[in-house]
Amino acid sequence: MRWSTGCSLWISVLVVLSVASGCSDDESDGGSADATGDSGNPDAGGGDTTGDTGMDDGSGAMDGSTDEPEETNALIREVRRLELDQYLGGVLPEPTVELVEGDETTYVWGVDDGPLCMRGAEYRVATRTGDPERLLVFLQGGGACWDEFCLAVNSAPQGVPDVNALDLALAENPLKEWSVVYLPYCDGSLFSGDIEHDDDGDGQTDRWHRGLQNLSAALDVAKRTHPAPREVLLTGSSAGGFGTLIATMLVRTNWPDAEILVFNDSGIGVTRGDNPAFLERILEQFNLTRFIPESCEECVVSGHITPLISWTLDRDPNIRIALFSSWYDTIIGKVFLKWDPVSLAAAIEEQTGALVQAHPDRVRRFIVDGTTHTAMLGDASGVIGSDIGAIEIPPGFAAELSGVQIGGLRDTKIGDVSVGQWLEAFVTGSEDWVNLVEDAGEPPWEAPEPTP
Repeated sequence: MRWSTGCSLWISVLVVLSVASGCSDDESDGGSADATGDSGNPDAGGGDTTGDTGMDDGSGAMDGSTDEPEETNALIREVRRLELDQYLGGVLPEPTVELVEGDETTYVWGVDDGPLCMRGAEYRVATRTGDPERLLVFLQGGGACWDEFCLAVNSAPQGVPDVNALDLALAENPLKEWSVVYLPYCDGSLFSGDIEHDDDGDGQTDRWHRGLQNLSAALDVAKRTHPAPREVLLTGSSAGGFGTLIATMLVRTNWPDAEILVFNDSGIGVTRGDNPAFLERILEQFNLTRFIPESCEECVVSGHITPLISWTLDRDPNIRIALFSSWYDTIIGKVFLKWDPVSLAAAIEEQTGALVQAHPDRVRRFIVDGTTHTAMLGDASGVIGSDIGAIEIPPGFAAELSGVQIGGLRDTKIGDVSVGQWLEAFVTGSEDWVNLVEDAGEPPWEAPEPTP
């Protein structure tokens, strides 16, 4: 099912949810490129990441305590220790097929136990058949919701939308031949939440943060429909970008032998470095604190969740990660963090620079000057259809949404290199996959009043 991409009045409202834009791809601000990375072929590391740790002596136990061989992949071991995989493997209700149209299938869950949107609406996932050895798992964005602030999408539509990275007709899209599993975003908790809230104290649930269940159920569908891909590209935009921080671990658990590529689009984990309590509050609201490993010493205490990326790479040599951001991302910095732009840019430099330094062969960054939010979407006006009621916006907040710039694969560039070209170099392992970082210009907006 192809969703409409025509322009309408509600597009400007949706940009803050990273699920809408104007009528065409927006170009990034001008500036010269600084190719700072290693131009050599990125080393994905690797080898077989699964298998027994030794020979069975015939007793049925490898160490005297279990009949199961020890998992050799350190990341999967951590996933199981943290019980992050508690909903994987068929423990959730099965979906039903809601729609089959061409090579696309939409699955839907009911509204009882299991996957669910933030306000109780049913959850959906769509698949598209393509190259069986190359699978794209796409996490859509759509805001976030906690006690003090709620601006989010709360319904999951049918089908695979024609956003840039999913558009079969876009010449600049290097993913056209890949199989697709598309996850709409409607849980308000970054595809990770696992808690319910009674906001008005009447004894009834008002917010179902079932992001972890939604993600796990979708990955179960993906495992059945695409059991053995050679490569898995996990990408997410905005809230979906934040979602990849947890999803990377579950994707590895699902496909232990695949090369995992992650394109984090404007959700790199920077929050409030001057106020770690802000991040602590979000994790508490979504019941995620228990999934932050103690061995990730810089997670949370730094005020950023970005160190979890480095922690993940330390435990799996067969993952590569591409990061996209702008220095002054309006949606992340001004709308959600309510942080001053100078501090935001400094945090982006500090956090992404540390990742590149720690993993120079497996992390690259594409950072543009200006306020651009996301680069995988282009014109995303069809993502949730025309149901304006599915978008929750704080009263009097419309003025904050004006002038938001949504990037695209074709027209968001540094020098002569577009994001689409950079993405192609990333997925092919080309020498052209290098760090591209523009100089930061003058801050384009003033510091807003801080978020509580």
